[in-house]
Amino acid sequence: ITLVIAAVRRAETLGVTIVIENIEDKDPSFRNEIVDQIGSAHFKVSIDTGHAFCAHKRTEAPAVDTFVRAAGDRLFHMHLQDTDGTCDRHWGVGEGDIPWRGVFDAIAALEVSPRLVFELRNKEAILPSAEYLVSRGFAR
Repeated sequence: ITLVIAAVRRAETLGVTIVIENIEDKDPSFRNEIVDQIGSAHFKVSIDTGHAFCAHKRTEAPAVDTFVRAAGDRLFHMHLQDTDGTCDRHWGVGEGDIPWRGVFDAIAALEVSPRLVFELRNKEAILPSAEYLVSRGFAR
């Protein structure tokens, strides 16, 4: 934790924010507790939707929207990718099984606006992913 604190203090002097991302997290509060313990506006939570969905399907982790709600105002950044839950596929949004309405309802309920980044295996899936989100009223 000493190294994390040193990195966050350096981030503060540079005016950047460091995020801690979920990988195979079963408990969304784990990263939240670390962020709270450090207690800096320059150290926040990142959620990868594909990682969260895979953890949900393969373990007893909660659904993706629960990760978003648990992060609350700590949420700074999200990787948007879709999957069927068997592995970290990085499919275009709408190509897999993630229940996006719940994810975006959870985001809309936040008091913060996290940065949303497509993290896709195929760059040709970027525009269809954006169109999917617009067509469902999640983006404009």
